[in-house]
Amino acid sequence: MSSTSSVRVANERVIFEVLALGGHRSATELAGVTGLSKPTVGIALAELEELGLVEQVGRRTGSTGRAPRLFRVRAQAGGALAVDVGRQWVRAARVDLTGQVGAACALEADGRSAEAIVEQVLRLAAELAGGPASDASVPSHTVLGSPGVYDAAADVIRLAPNLPGWEEPAVLARLREGLPGALVVENDINLAALAELERLRESGSDAPTFVFVSVGTGLGMGVVDQGRLLRGARGAAGEISYLPAEAAPGSSPTRLEELTGSASVVSAARDAGLAATSAVDVFDAARQGSGAALAVVAREAERVALALTAVVAVLDPPLIILGGGVGRNGDLLLDPIRAVLTARLPLPPPEIRVSRLDVDAPLQGALADGLVRARHHAFEVATAGA
Repeated sequence: MSSTSSVRVANERVIFEVLALGGHRSATELAGVTGLSKPTVGIALAELEELGLVEQVGRRTGSTGRAPRLFRVRAQAGGALAVDVGRQWVRAARVDLTGQVGAACALEADGRSAEAIVEQVLRLAAELAGGPASDASVPSHTVLGSPGVYDAAADVIRLAPNLPGWEEPAVLARLREGLPGALVVENDINLAALAELERLRESGSDAPTFVFVSVGTGLGMGVVDQGRLLRGARGAAGEISYLPAEAAPGSSPTRLEELTGSASVVSAARDAGLAATSAVDVFDAARQGSGAALAVVAREAERVALALTAVVAVLDPPLIILGGGVGRNGDLLLDPIRAVLTARLPLPPPEIRVSRLDVDAPLQGALADGLVRARHHAFEVATAGA
């Protein structure tokens, strides 16, 4: 590629990336945002339009003089598929190049076997292929969120004991064969952290640093450092569920997840004489003033604070975001957690807040990650011969 071509493609990339942020923009607006001259912007827009990456969407009305033409990223230029495999649900959604989610669907997870879940994933993917976004191009990527750690060298998922057979090599081989585009495998809590990252960026934070800690049926953490997900040497960064802990002084060490997860909350409630069948029941009873439920919640806050003490001591994050079915009960958990951290840590504790995302946070993160990859792929393919 000549130096002139390199400059031209670089200009086109800048324009494309600004348009990818959303909305409709004129050449004058793009020149103001990018610092490029208006003629340079006009040339880049013409080339991007010819490549099928952007399109005109009319003219801006209400201004004096000739109404400027407006441009946006062309939705049909690419897209991505997102899938979240959990213990209870399998969710999927499709996004086009503008960031518009065209369709989403879910199935209650068939946990009898890995083969059954694989078939559910493929069924959802096929359903989305024939949905409202069927006029879009074939997704260039499928981002799969899963419990456990993805071992890229062996192309297997490890540390996913709650999904029988999910660690077998045949699982990803079958998914690669049946899903559209390149398959990207990511830990589900890492994807939830990416969803939180998108929210922080939308609120004006360009390169935030934080940890997302999910407390629900399990315990997990995603670490974001200056806007980038920290995965670790083997993809296992944030696996705090394996921190050792004691249920009681002198007892045999166990995994911290077994002491903080929703099953532990329900078990403690039943031991206290409560007729609880879920952690939701326990927290609802605590809000209604049940002394026994409040004691269980206080114990849960103490144990979550134990996990966060280790996190703060090692990572020193400025912000902790709590999520998960248990962690989102901030009205009952945040104050006692802050009190424990204040008492245990040598420095003031970081800011702690509750996630505003719901149970589909990993799916939202997969959509965000897939969209970035799809846009990059679409631009690279379109300009490959430049």
